[in-house]
Amino acid sequence: MNDLPPKPWYRETWLWFVLAPLILVMLVSLTMVSIAVRHADDTVSDTYYKDSRMYHYTADQDERAQALQLAALVQFTPQDNTVSLDLTGIVDYPQQLLLSLSHPVEEDLDHHIPLSQVSSGRYRGTYEGELHYRWYLRLMPQLDPKQHLDSDWRLKGEINFELGHAAPLNPAVQ
Repeated sequence: MNDLPPKPWYRETWLWFVLAPLILVMLVSLTMVSIAVRHADDTVSDTYYKDSRMYHYTADQDERAQALQLAALVQFTPQDNTVSLDLTGIVDYPQQLLLSLSHPVEEDLDHHIPLSQVSSGRYRGTYEGELHYRWYLRLMPQLDPKQHLDSDWRLKGEINFELGHAAPLNPAVQ
């Protein structure tokens, strides 16, 4: 009847009809897993218990800032990538301050800007790149961002660069 030799298994139409959707699902799944791993969300701390235990240390920084009546106004100038800051309060003004800009989602985008004193209570610094959208701000006299818990005081604020380039910094309200 049919004297033709059988086709090799990889040339059978029904085989590919069954395997094609399975192969497609596997490729899409691997792609999604690689995207999820590469772009993981940084917002949740892995050390939340330790962070909660350290809360009273950072609350002390806010209380000291309130006792010193500290407040600041930070102004960003995107044309020349400079930031100026006016600090008021009952404090011996340090020669340098550190302004940390924390991105709400991506830790890799955080900036740490050292500010140098140009006059009593007036500071200036420069930053790299463009700043867009919303950022959390933290000002402290400690110049090493990894040792922010050792700082005598801190001021906090928030800025949205789509709405303006200036923001007040105050002690966190308890």
